[in-house]
Amino acid sequence: MPDTTFGVGPTVSWARPIPFDGAGKPTQPLRISWLQFACATVLVLTVAFNPLLALVNASVRPVNGSMVAVAQGALVVSALLLGLYSAKDTAKLWIGVVWMLALVSLATAAVRMQFDPKSLGDVLLIPAFILMGMQLGRATFIRTVLAMQIAILIFGIWEVYDPGGFGSVFKVAQYYISSRGYNANDFWAGGDLFVSAQRPHGRFLLASSGLHRGSSLFLEPVSLGNWAIMIALFSAGFWRDLSIKSRIFLVLSNIALLIICDGRLALGVCLVFLAALPIVRLVPGWISVFYLPLSLLGLSIARMLGLLAEVGDTFVGRLRYGMEQLSRLTVPRFFAVVDSRIGNEDAGLVYFIQNQSLPVAVILWIVVTVASTGETTGGRAFKHGMAIFLVACLPISNASLSIKTTALMWACYGFFYAHAKFAAPDKAKPDAKIAHG
Repeated sequence: MPDTTFGVGPTVSWARPIPFDGAGKPTQPLRISWLQFACATVLVLTVAFNPLLALVNASVRPVNGSMVAVAQGALVVSALLLGLYSAKDTAKLWIGVVWMLALVSLATAAVRMQFDPKSLGDVLLIPAFILMGMQLGRATFIRTVLAMQIAILIFGIWEVYDPGGFGSVFKVAQYYISSRGYNANDFWAGGDLFVSAQRPHGRFLLASSGLHRGSSLFLEPVSLGNWAIMIALFSAGFWRDLSIKSRIFLVLSNIALLIICDGRLALGVCLVFLAALPIVRLVPGWISVFYLPLSLLGLSIARMLGLLAEVGDTFVGRLRYGMEQLSRLTVPRFFAVVDSRIGNEDAGLVYFIQNQSLPVAVILWIVVTVASTGETTGGRAFKHGMAIFLVACLPISNASLSIKTTALMWACYGFFYAHAKFAAPDKAKPDAKIAHG
């Protein structure tokens, strides 16, 4: 019988079965229940740890940057340990990636005579949450994401409706001054919200509404926008597994979040992905390996032709800045062996290379785009959407290493990767198309 409980649509034929004994009882019910609960909890905490620390900072004691780094590191380590727990043969690739990243980090530390745990923790986010996603069951994953989306929507609406009340509870500005090294003068608009809660030139969407930009549990509007992209990727990948009510909720709630955060990049990526969806669902996932090199080639040509002339906080201006910083990288920075590896957060690809090295960046890109997430329409759609997001943000942002948004993306990747061997191409399963409508 199909699973028609809240949030989950018909059971697909490639879902990993739970082993049963001769009496029809699960052979390992406690282990499966514990593992699913732990994975879901870690996924929830990737979003919840920032507002929880903000509450501590507002009402208990000041929170510094080290405490935030420890919290992030604990989540990455937890995801890695859960992913390695009862890991199958399908996990060998990502265990190898973990070893590669650790060895490269140790090698660069030996050259620099200084170990940088933050850089290692940043990049371990990718294989750690892929491995954890491989452990998640379909129903647990869907229900967890739905619950997270409901909470994020509620807090987002509260923030927009009552910014004073939201700010007085979380004291966002105070939290970022305490934990991220911001200066009080950076919060030019006043209030207790993040500095980008208001743009100098007003909102992009609903400009005449008088609303500020919301951030919900992410405390930053840009991060809420990136979450909306993650939900778009999740929805496309799991579309056939979602109930009709869940589909409607995810679509409408995501539109609401895009309006709340007023994210220009988020809206642009979602529209591009939506326009490309009918095509990418039919194209093999490995084709996405070409997206980044072709986009960099196109940006280089545009820069030579003078098409990236804008300067400042615009999309074109940030593209120009990212390409200029890329062209200025020295050989030591290409191999991540310089003493100082700070800065360039607004030039994501440069930030990644100077902290991880160019060979690591190339290898990771090839591995995540070529490794199969299945040739179903869901697996293909997710893979292409993920590549579109990374191509859009890498030149202008280090959002690909932000645990509070991309942990969900890498967990989705792990889920589809783990199920790829069960997922025959849709064209080979006409009966599945009929069954899932």
